Amino acid sequence: MKQLLIDAVIKNKDYLPYVNLDDNNDYKGWVDNFNLKNSNNEQMRLDLSKEEDLFLLFVLASAWSKTGPWENAAYFTAYLKFANKSDIELWLNQDFIGEEICQKEYNAHSIIKEYTGIESRKKVSFRKDFYLSVGVIARQWHEIKEKLLESNQKSDYIIFIDYIRQIKGLGTKDKSMRIKIPLILRELRCQKIYPNIEGAYCCVPDERVKSSAKELGIKLPNDFLKASKVIYENFGDLYDIPLFAYNEKCIKEDMGITSPCGK
Repeated sequence: MKQLLIDAVIKNKDYLPYVNLDDNNDYKGWVDNFNLKNSNNEQMRLDLSKEEDLFLLFVLASAWSKTGPWENAAYFTAYLKFANKSDIELWLNQDFIGEEICQKEYNAHSIIKEYTGIESRKKVSFRKDFYLSVGVIARQWHEIKEKLLESNQKSDYIIFIDYIRQIKGLGTKDKSMRIKIPLILRELRCQKIYPNIEGAYCCVPDERVKSSAKELGIKLPNDFLKASKVIYENFGDLYDIPLFAYNEKCIKEDMGITSPCGK
C-alpha cells in the first residue's frame, strides 16, 4: 500500500498544488512553489537564502499550527510577501500589527481576487493570532537565527527544536508550536540551506497525516519527533507528503481504493 501511495503521488504531482517534485521525482519543498500567482503574474515561492523569506517560513509554520484549513496559512504568507509586509522591523511596531488586525477580514476577502492558483476548499480567513504570532517571531528573530546557526555548527538540531518549542504564542493563541517545527527544518533541508539536518526531523505529523497513517496501518507515536522519524522511515525524502495527499480523490482512485465517478 505504501508503494501504491508513492506511485499515485508521483503520477498526480502536476495536479496537487503542494506536491512539488522535480523531473527526477525528488521533493523540492513546500515553499519552493505555492502554486499561487498575483495579478502581476509573479509566482509565490520563498528563497530561504534571503532573510525576509526565511522569516516568512516561520510565519507559514506558525499560521499552519493554528486551527483551520492549510490554505489559510498559505494565502496569509503570500499576502505578506506580495504586499511587501515581510519586513521584520514592521512587526516590531504594535500600531502596525493593530492596523493589520483591523483589516484582516478585508484582506482575507480580497485575496482570492488577487491571487490565482490554489482553489481553497473553504472561505479563506486570517485569524487574529496569525498577526500576533508574527510579532512574536519578529521579537525573537535574533535568537531564532542564533539557535539555527548553533545547531548547524554543532550538527545538533535538537538545540533549535528545544528552543522553538518553548516560545509561547507561535501556536494557537498563547500556546507554543510543535507539530510544524519539522516543516521549518524540512524546507531548510530541501533548499540545502542547512543540508546537515537529519531527514528524521523533517516530517510533519499533523492530524491529516496521522489520520492517513492510521488508515494505512502505520502506527505513529504521540511525540512529534518520534512520529516524524517513523514517517521518514516509511517514505524517505518524500517526507509526509504521501500521507498528506492520501485522501485526495485522484490518489485513492489510482490506488484502487475508490472507483472513478463513484462506480
